[in-house]
Amino acid sequence: MMNIFANLRTYAGKWAVKGEPRNFTQEEINAVREAVVVSSTYGLSVCFFMKSGGQTYIPLSTTSQKGSGEVIDLAQAKLVTLCKEGESDIYRVEA
Repeated sequence: MMNIFANLRTYAGKWAVKGEPRNFTQEEINAVREAVVVSSTYGLSVCFFMKSGGQTYIPLSTTSQKGSGEVIDLAQAKLVTLCKEGESDIYRVEA
């Protein structure tokens, strides 16, 4: 008799930190005019105002102590990569 669970999809549990949090590279820092914490639909995010124009967002880590409106020093901040089986990696800013 075959195990019924062998053919069923397993849904991954929680997101897990993948490797060590890393520093932003000098190239990444140089591309950003300013990084500011903003409120977003799912909590706080860091809004990166790019020197080339426009902006991009990365959610703020839930362990960060920064509040909305605070400027992030990218030389001090870390980039955390999270992984979960069956999902693409996601990123968080630790500041």
